[in-house]
Order: sequence, then structure tokens, then C-alpha cells
Amino acid sequence: MQVMGISWNVQDDGSFLSGLRVWNGNDSPEFIPIVPGENISWVFRGPQKCIGSIDSSLKSVRCPEDSIILQRGMQRCGPCSAMDFVDPCIRCDGRNCMASPERRAQCDKTDYAIYLVVFNDETLKIGVSSEKRVRTRWVEQGADYGGILRLVQGGINARMIEDRLGKNPKAAKQVRGERKIRGLLDNLEIDSAQTIVDDFLIEVEDAELGTTVDLEDLSRYYSLSSAEAKPNPWRKRSEKIDDRPLLGKVVGMKGSLLVTSLGSSYTVIDLKQVIGYSLDYDEDITMVTQSGLMDFF
Repeated sequence: MQVMGISWNVQDDGSFLSGLRVWNGNDSPEFIPIVPGENISWVFRGPQKCIGSIDSSLKSVRCPEDSIILQRGMQRCGPCSAMDFVDPCIRCDGRNCMASPERRAQCDKTDYAIYLVVFNDETLKIGVSSEKRVRTRWVEQGADYGGILRLVQGGINARMIEDRLGKNPKAAKQVRGERKIRGLLDNLEIDSAQTIVDDFLIEVEDAELGTTVDLEDLSRYYSLSSAEAKPNPWRKRSEKIDDRPLLGKVVGMKGSLLVTSLGSSYTVIDLKQVIGYSLDYDEDITMVTQSGLMDFF
């Protein structure tokens, strides 16, 4: 099976179930839950291959050529990227819309949330999501606190505001996995996070945003509460992924970070780095077929 993404699925009670989305020989991706306490014995095998595209009905489509990805940091081959319905929107900054007319019309009618999240290492990040899945977006990133700055209609308007706020030196538009791993043992109280947000709002002095944002504590949504010791990285950047195993008991997940344990030793892996790779496993894992997928909107 091929890893195509990490998923946090909202349950009926408002909680989240985390796991991997995989291609496993079917026309629709399947979901492998990652459950705390279960033992895993996984091996990731290369080469990294294209994860496919999303069509206009927001369904995932397999790469017809099963293309190998040669460029670091890419998840799709050129043809799949070109036909992907939402890919142009991921890179949008509000200046020049590259989406199809159908996607642009859909975007213009959608309500978006310009939000901020705060991580335990005191990093403040600005982002945009459709209003209906903004909390899911926060949890996907592994943020510790989240709040909505403003609701607007149309992605162009939302991206322009995001781009402007993201240029502030106190804000980030991207937080890399290495930074999230370093902050796993940090603990930031909500009052301190609120102070960071309030200071940011005072500095930007934007009447459209207002002067207050109510933060939500996101810790209850993660299956990873804390590790008893600092986890060791699953691999160094210079080490290859092909044929590399991941063994141990699942401690929990936070965003794309998975922490496992073997005895008193902890390991952390950013699952984003294995997207596109094949996964071999020894344990029996329950799979649930997904009918559709939309990562960012």
C-alpha cells in the first residue's frame, strides 16, 4: 500500500480519530487508524511515488502512470499537479488566481476563516481555511491553541489578508516539522498564549480584525498528551527512508507527529516525510474505505 496522507477525521461526538490514508489497490483511498496502545511493525519502502490528484467532485484519483517523484518536497507528478482541482489554491496569495473557472466560482461563494494558531514554543502562525473545517485544519497542524481573526467570503480576499498579516515579523505562515518536534515537551499556558495573540493584534492595528480573539485549547483533540522523556527522531535528514522500519507501541499523535515507545525509549516521526512511500506492516489493521477527501478546503 502507498501512503497518501495523514487524516484527522471528525467523529459524531466532536472528537478526532487520526490515521493514515493509503492507496491499497482500490479506486478510493482507505483509512488506517493509529490507535494509542497498539503495537506497530512498519517498514517504509521507496521509491516515493505520486499520490494522485483531486477532481472537481473533490474525490481522490490515483496517478494513472504511478509516477516516481524525483524532486524533493513534491508529492505529485507534473500531470497530476496540473489536473488537480485545488492545487492552485494551496499556493494562492490573493494576487493572481490560477484556478479553473469552475473552482474560482466555487471559491468566491465559500466562507473562509482567517485564523491564528499558537504552538507551545510560542510560535504564532497565520492561516486560511474554509469556515466549516477550520478546527480540523488546526488539529492537522498540531497547534496548541487556535482562534478566528475574521470570516470573509471568497478565497481571494482571505488570502490577501493572510499574506499581509503573514509578513509581520511576529507571525509565521509555515511551521516546519522539526520545529514542532523540538517543542513537544514545551508547555504554554492559555493565558500566555492569549498575551502573545493580544500583543500581535495591537501591533498590526487592523480595524477589520478587531482587538480580541478568543483562543480555544486544542489539547483534548490529540491522542498524544505528553511523553515521559524527549523522543528521538525516527531518522536524520541525511538518512534514507527506503527500507527503514518503525517499531514500537503507539504513544499518540499530534498533528502529523507520531510518537512510539520501545521500553523506556521514545521515537517521533513526522509522517509527512513518508507520504508517497509504500508501507509494509505485520499487524492486522482495520481499514475503512473513504468516499472522498479534501485536504485544505
